[in-house]
Amino acid sequence: MRFAETGVNLEIDLSRGSIEKEGTDSRLTELHLGGLGTNAKILWDRVPPEVDPFSPDNLLIFSAGLLAGTPATGANRTIVSTFSPQTLLMAYSIMGGFWAPELKFAGYDKVIIRGRSPNLVYLWINNDKVEIRDASHLKGKGCLETEELIKQELKQPKAQV
Repeated sequence: MRFAETGVNLEIDLSRGSIEKEGTDSRLTELHLGGLGTNAKILWDRVPPEVDPFSPDNLLIFSAGLLAGTPATGANRTIVSTFSPQTLLMAYSIMGGFWAPELKFAGYDKVIIRGRSPNLVYLWINNDKVEIRDASHLKGKGCLETEELIKQELKQPKAQV
């Protein structure tokens, strides 16, 4: 790890069904302080202002906070960023929990999603194994039921869903 970052982002293109692991430039974190700052920079650089927020060209970025996965108390934040259909501006949400540290432990700083899948899918990240999986059996299920069904399917009762 470079300081508190892994130096690797996952780039997911749902339209093509592709998964790529991309190395990152440490200067991006130095200039934009990780998490929300680097998400904003990525959106600024890669999504043109005329892109409709519902377009497959928009990005959805899940980012671990800079200190997530370190012994720092309370440093377990996940930042989700995109362009909002309501305001046509960048929108973000920040949540706590185990998701960000688990992403770092798997070896990634961000999951950057682009495109639109023709089928309902979910992303399974288990360390260096990353898969786009069919989720058609989850259509119409509630949040808790979906979480439980995924954990059963994966045979991973402690999976972070």
